[in-house]
Amino acid sequence: MTIADIKALYEEYTAEAEKVERESKPADGLFGMGRKPSDDPCHDRFSEKLEAMLKEFADGDPAPAEVYEVLEYIYSAPAEHKEPLSVYWLMNAVQGFTSELVQKLEKADAERLYVMYRKEYPRWKRLPVQKKIFSELDRLRKK
Repeated sequence: MTIADIKALYEEYTAEAEKVERESKPADGLFGMGRKPSDDPCHDRFSEKLEAMLKEFADGDPAPAEVYEVLEYIYSAPAEHKEPLSVYWLMNAVQGFTSELVQKLEKADAERLYVMYRKEYPRWKRLPVQKKIFSELDRLRKK
């Protein structure tokens, strides 16, 4: 697994989710009628594939530079995909799958990601998963 595989998964997912959004009707999901675009199985498929890819990547003993590159991409992806909202929120949520990889960072890389993360996710915008990642990055950079 490489960064190119992760990027391809993200691109495939966003294209599929955007297609679902385009093809949905304005009343889909209202009053329990039909399905909302956010209920489409493409979201679960993306989450499951990403989790499996990251586990395989972590188990393969990647170089710290590769870990940094993957984490930087995953952490910056939501800013690049603010629409549709279902994509944006899921890209934030799947950051929780990166905890094992964060532990494989070198101190200098943890510092760089900490600075980027602090800027990208100010305290008042952080979800619980982001608070956890932020704490892990902070702890690693201070080692």
